[in-house]
Amino acid sequence: MQQFIVLSGKNWHSPLVLDKMTPLRLPFLATIFVPVTAFAQTIEPFQADPVGTLLRSNVAGSRQQPGLEATGILVGGFVVRPTLTTRIEGDNNILNRSTNKVGDVFVVIAPAINAASGTEDASYVLKAQAAVARFASLSSQNSETFGIEANGQMKVTKKASVFARIAFNRRIEPRGQAGETVFEGSPAEYNEVAAQIAARTELSSLRLTTSVTAIKRDFADIVQENGLSRDQRFRSNNILAFGLKSEYALPSGAILSASGVYSSATSPNADPCCDRKSESGQLNIGVSTESTSLINADVSAGYTYRDYKSPSFSDFDGPTWQAKLEWYPTPLISASFSGGRKIVDSGLPTVAGVVVDNVVFKLYYEARRNLNLVFTVSRALENYREINTKSNVTVAGIEGSYILGPRLVAGIYSRLRDRTSSNRRQLQVGSGIEGGLWLRATL
Repeated sequence: MQQFIVLSGKNWHSPLVLDKMTPLRLPFLATIFVPVTAFAQTIEPFQADPVGTLLRSNVAGSRQQPGLEATGILVGGFVVRPTLTTRIEGDNNILNRSTNKVGDVFVVIAPAINAASGTEDASYVLKAQAAVARFASLSSQNSETFGIEANGQMKVTKKASVFARIAFNRRIEPRGQAGETVFEGSPAEYNEVAAQIAARTELSSLRLTTSVTAIKRDFADIVQENGLSRDQRFRSNNILAFGLKSEYALPSGAILSASGVYSSATSPNADPCCDRKSESGQLNIGVSTESTSLINADVSAGYTYRDYKSPSFSDFDGPTWQAKLEWYPTPLISASFSGGRKIVDSGLPTVAGVVVDNVVFKLYYEARRNLNLVFTVSRALENYREINTKSNVTVAGIEGSYILGPRLVAGIYSRLRDRTSSNRRQLQVGSGIEGGLWLRATL
């Protein structure tokens, strides 16, 4: 009977055991900006850290070279990994204007720390990060963000485990994302508190996971160049989501899955005209498999809906999908195609949620043992249903990273972005070129 042992070269669920100095991967803090997605897409339980960029961990783009990764410092039973990332970046259209573009350069200092401990029956992760951005000319774009999280999982029986997570973050929405505010001024900043509990049981080839997630977001006003403030309280929300997922391991090694999420959201600070109180649900069926020794696939499709209390906003129901297909033609090259549909929270008072369909193609090239290149092209279609408007977003870029040693990594990137729409009065549209250098030091 096939059991949940290995998928795509990665163990299913096994707590971190620190019998020796275990190398821990701390995801690179690539940006201080985090988009606000629909509450139907909840945080994945039993996942201590974000998953890697690829489905396999031993291919170009995700391979960890022996001797070139910091192993961390053992402190009181925890492996601690402090990091400091410094970035110098430039953008020729900071405010994403279609005309009268304003460019600037800025510096980001981003410290982070990750501490992990565990045994065969339990594991714990504590992590914190911050980012301070300072612009040379547009001081209104200066920002300070931070986050702290604790999570842990524990076996309660041989076949059952529990998981808990709590986090607090101060975040900034990225310029140029779907649904961004049309008001020029300080970045859209919000505080987020999230908590999650989950339980999992494994019955031979079947694994069941249930979870409850609560999220509270509070948005700060946008301060314009003239000193006036734009109220963003209508975007604040309280979310409660219930999730259930079943996974079945086939003898071939493929994993079939079925999942469902029910969510409710309230807008505690919104005026009656902008009240985004709603209920939503989503059902998905998927499969994850290694089609051949050179191909991995993770695909799901289903149905989603969202019903708003206010008649000012358009209800949504329709198909949803997520897909990731990877090809590893040589040991030094990996190609990834991914895409899906999501609903993004809108900064426009007249639009509650933006339906976004996107596809992304990435090509990873391991030029040398310590030199990696990534080429990216993406395309997104944004649907602003309440104002009958659509927008197309295209992004193309290249990034390189060079491992100088186990404790030092340097990188460079350049990216071209373009957003087009027939509705320039209500949407921010324009193109821009951005690029920068970064250096990450790890103890």
